[in-house]
Amino acid sequence: MRPDPFLQALPAGTELSDAVRALHSTCAQYSGRCTVTAGGGKLVALALRCARMPPDGQDVEVKVSIVRDQAGWIWTRNFGGHITQSRLNFDHRFDCVREQFGPVSIWLKPVFSKDRLSVQILRLKFLGVPCPKLLLPRSTTVEWQDERGRFRFDVSAEMPVLGPLIRYQGWLTSDHGQKGAG
Repeated sequence: MRPDPFLQALPAGTELSDAVRALHSTCAQYSGRCTVTAGGGKLVALALRCARMPPDGQDVEVKVSIVRDQAGWIWTRNFGGHITQSRLNFDHRFDCVREQFGPVSIWLKPVFSKDRLSVQILRLKFLGVPCPKLLLPRSTTVEWQDERGRFRFDVSAEMPVLGPLIRYQGWLTSDHGQKGAG
């Protein structure tokens, strides 16, 4: 079976931190805490609902399950009881990661620099219809390892005209190797 799509999309020999490499290398369960901030407005709310994104919350318990099957990798995120699931594959045509959230498909390009993995949005389709480049969401998503060895994430997206869509940020540790809370 092929490795994690993010690892496939990075240049060979990329030196990721232990926490980032572990999360992108194995099927596992992770737990942690995060803050979720959803953008405002009815169109943003509709977009977030279509992609099954979580509601606002401070210090939310988050659990992430990463499994793979013959069709790819499945990430199930449980934000305090709200489930957001996606399927990830490596797209050879565009040399990037394709992530499917219900009717929303996003093509992502990971870039590694200064001990951080950032993720750029290259393309988006809703119900199979491509989003015009002019309206393509922008992401400032970053993953890294903190001083305690935890996987840290800061996932955000904004859309021209609509403004901020969502931001969720926090930390995770493997359920088989917890390194402490806080």
